[in-house]
Amino acid sequence: MFEIIRRLTDTTAKTMTAAVLLVFVVGCADYFTGYEIAVSFFYLIPVLLVTWRAGLLYGLSVSFLSALAWFASDYGFTGRVYAHPLIPYWNALVGLAFFIVSVLLLSRVRTLLQKEQAQSQLKSSLLHTVSHEFNNALTVMSTGLYLLKDSEPKPVDATRDRLLLMLGNAQTQMALYVKNILNEARMEQGKFKLDKKPLALRELAGECAASVQELLKQKDITLGLKMPELPVFVSADKEAMALVLSNLLGNAIKYTPQSGRIDVEICPTGEPPKKVIFSVEDSGIGISLADLKKITAGFYRTEEGKEAAAGFGLGLRIVNELLNLHESRLEISSEKGKGSNFFFELPALPPEKPR
Repeated sequence: MFEIIRRLTDTTAKTMTAAVLLVFVVGCADYFTGYEIAVSFFYLIPVLLVTWRAGLLYGLSVSFLSALAWFASDYGFTGRVYAHPLIPYWNALVGLAFFIVSVLLLSRVRTLLQKEQAQSQLKSSLLHTVSHEFNNALTVMSTGLYLLKDSEPKPVDATRDRLLLMLGNAQTQMALYVKNILNEARMEQGKFKLDKKPLALRELAGECAASVQELLKQKDITLGLKMPELPVFVSADKEAMALVLSNLLGNAIKYTPQSGRIDVEICPTGEPPKKVIFSVEDSGIGISLADLKKITAGFYRTEEGKEAAAGFGLGLRIVNELLNLHESRLEISSEKGKGSNFFFELPALPPEKPR
């Protein structure tokens, strides 16, 4: 139905022709039904159609045409007698005012939507370009670090080794930022597609924990892992879920002070498991109640967060959007100065499903 309407109104000429025909049809229905069936409201349909497809001026033109058809079918062709001779003119004037107000409001909405779409496309294009350039630079950095490590003389100098580890961690963190930005652009354009397969969060969490060991050592943070003895599978996109876990763990490390603690837990519930709860709890700076709802909106960071670490404030938004695609959502339990707990849940697959 919508495709037919789109094809019939894909040019201004087609739109105006369709509008004139609609006005004629509604006018005839109004004339033949008289007071028995109220169809006067339907004069608004061609007015809104033309305004949305052709713009303000064309919408105003059809407003006058609809008001004229209203007047003709109500009084001009019928000669209906009113208590006062000016009543039909007043009715037509009220109808015209109603149409014009509707046109102005819809035209404003149309302009704002077009502006928003243009800004969104520009933002996505900019993010994609910037991310692409960052990705190229990171590839060069990664190659350079590999060559430096491979050509490092033996025995390894402790200072040089520490600096190489710092550079490697920085490169890993930047790679995560770039992946976040790219996925944000892809999701805004509707190009992010999930490839859901049976996935064991236990193994994925272990891989993410192993990848941040150097970051943990730098801040002397204790990482506790509480995993089920047997793997519990969920239906999820591995790449997307790896990004979720990496962001949550990286976020906890970033805002946990020196010699702090982070606990990662995977908790299946039910027997056999009906769902799996994944949580990351830290002893970091915490989040105030006022900031809890804002931090998942994107590009928002608390004042304490800005002082504690650098970043863009995009990670948790990406996490939440990826979880939404999995029909889940990020939950946050936190209190300022007392750490935070980030968690989500996914339905568990039956034990025989992943075989």
